[in-house]
Amino acid sequence: MEQKIRDNRGYKVIFVSHCILNQNAKVRGIAKYPGVLTPIVELLFSVNVGIIQMPCPEMRYFGAMRWGQVKDQYNSPMFRRFCNILADPILDQVEDYIRCGYQVLGFIMIDGSPVCGLNKVPQPAEDGQIWGGMVWYTPPQHFVQDCGVFCEVLREKIAHRKIPELKFISVPEVDEVGSMNEALQGLKSIL
Repeated sequence: MEQKIRDNRGYKVIFVSHCILNQNAKVRGIAKYPGVLTPIVELLFSVNVGIIQMPCPEMRYFGAMRWGQVKDQYNSPMFRRFCNILADPILDQVEDYIRCGYQVLGFIMIDGSPVCGLNKVPQPAEDGQIWGGMVWYTPPQHFVQDCGVFCEVLREKIAHRKIPELKFISVPEVDEVGSMNEALQGLKSIL
């Protein structure tokens, strides 16, 4: 007698920046929640989508005691190579899910991050300003329209692999880069 297995999977997955499921990975001073980014996680739970947490390139490269930095500081050949290494297994999963009939809804990135930002990243406030040196001197910064280093690498590799168009959406890391309510509305549109 053949036994039937009940399988309730929804065949929908979404990839999320690491700090959405672990606010403890953020640079000290900017975590909005004690554990998870609650409004985003509650929305994803409510629609029964599988959540795949991507690694945090910043945490993996510099650890938990790192300082906040601007995109220019991360945009080095060494860090980009590291992001390429992290991106490959993520995109292998994406391709395998698609191959097996799953709907990959896309990627949720973090605006305000120099690494995972989709639309806004921190940069030096003055053109030509060199960041670096001792920690007691931090030049002024501001947020500009740009994509973070890891987000750029993911998009480049998606194009290179010719993976069908995947959606990218962002949620704000800090209030200066966007509204959580608007981010939730945008996320609802792709779910």
